[in-house]
Formats: sequence, C-alpha cells, structure tokens
Amino acid sequence: MSCRHWPEFSDLGGACETQINFPDHVLTLPFEGSYMSKSPVSYDEPEFEFALSQIFDEDDAILDYMIARGDELSDRSPPDGDVRQWGIGFIYLTVYADISSHWAFDEPADIVLFQFGTTGTKMSMLFYYSTSIREKFISLLENNGGLYGIFDQEVDYGELFWYKGKPMAMTLLTNYPLPDELEDYLNEQN
Repeated sequence: MSCRHWPEFSDLGGACETQINFPDHVLTLPFEGSYMSKSPVSYDEPEFEFALSQIFDEDDAILDYMIARGDELSDRSPPDGDVRQWGIGFIYLTVYADISSHWAFDEPADIVLFQFGTTGTKMSMLFYYSTSIREKFISLLENNGGLYGIFDQEVDYGELFWYKGKPMAMTLLTNYPLPDELEDYLNEQN
C-alpha cells in the first residue's frame, strides 16, 4: 500500500501504542512496535516495524481458516451476534518512510510504503481469499489518500487490487512499482 502521508490508523486501532517523536509534536499510533523495537521512535528513521492484531468481520474464508486452526465458534466476538468477527492473529506492518534507501531506485521517491505481512503462508492465503480483509485494506487506502494496493503473492509478481479509488484485479510483474512505473504499465495494458 503506498500513501503520501501517515494515514489515520483508527481502523487498525488496538490497546497498545507506539509514539513517534517529531520536532514539533508526538504522533501516537494505536499499536505496538514489533519485537525489539523501542518507543518512542524518532520520526527520521528510514523504516518502522509494528505488530498489530485486527478484528475482521466473518466471511467464509475467515471462518474456514479459524476452524482449520482449531478455534471454537464461541471464540468469535460476539459469539452469537448479528455481525460475527474474529481476531486472526498478529499482522506485521513495516512502514518504509524512505523507500529509496530500501530499494535501489534511481531517484528518491516522495511516497511512503506500508507493507502488511502475515505470520505464514496459511495467513497469506487467507489475506488473498478473504473479502473482509481486502475490504479493510481498501477502506484504509480510501480514507487516507492511498495511491494503490498490491497483494504480494510471495513470488515475483503481485496483484493490483486497488488503484486511485477503484477496485482492480490485475497481475503485475513486480510487487513494488513506483507510481509513475505503475501508471505507465497500466497505460500500456489499455
């Protein structure tokens, strides 16, 4: 997911928090830093790592995943409510504030990359098949000036699932194109 600024993370909120110190203010995020990270964190770090736990509305993919994992239906929140939700486990978030230092781009990029990762292949497959999870990430993009969302299929290509306000379903030859590269590729495909 690529955005031009720090998004509002209220959709991803949890009980933990991490503070990022800017020269003129402190940004408090509603989740914890990943293992071994310290809070507060300086704003000028090239990347930030977090761990968060999310509640998602139940869909067939999430229900199948939770039952296969051995969870009981009574573990839902609420167990018998109209809207059934599940906490699927930890999701890793790496924020690349300076993607030029992480990837060897020819020019500095003025975007920030938000890379959400899972704890393993089964959860990655859940991310791919669950409409509820996909809708949560689309909402995050829509509400925060996101440019595009790409599902990294843990291979050399990805699926563009959202682009400039529109749902998409297009295979890309790379998981991390810059905005101009992606626009050029999309124009070539039309």
